Amino acid sequence: MRWPRRGILVRLFIYVPVIAFLAWRASGGCSGGEAEEATMQPEPDRLAPHRKVITLPDGTQQEIVELTREEAEEILGHPIPAAGDRAAKADDDANAGPGVDGG
Repeated sequence: MRWPRRGILVRLFIYVPVIAFLAWRASGGCSGGEAEEATMQPEPDRLAPHRKVITLPDGTQQEIVELTREEAEEILGHPIPAAGDRAAKADDDANAGPGVDGG
């Protein structure tokens, strides 16, 4: 029996494992991400007092959650960065682009 050409064998050795891995992930393999998502989601009963339903101008209703910064930090368990911190960092990143001289 004669072996197929080398190019075909190389493609088989590359694509078959890649396709098998992607199929395995799509079928739910290594489902550790569900545990992370469960820990990141705040408990619904802790948000219940803060839930509110508003009516939009087009007549649809939308459920929202109103929290202060302190309440959100307490529920999430970590501090929330201030909006000014993010804006200052974005300005620094924009000004420090490639080819910008400091002097």
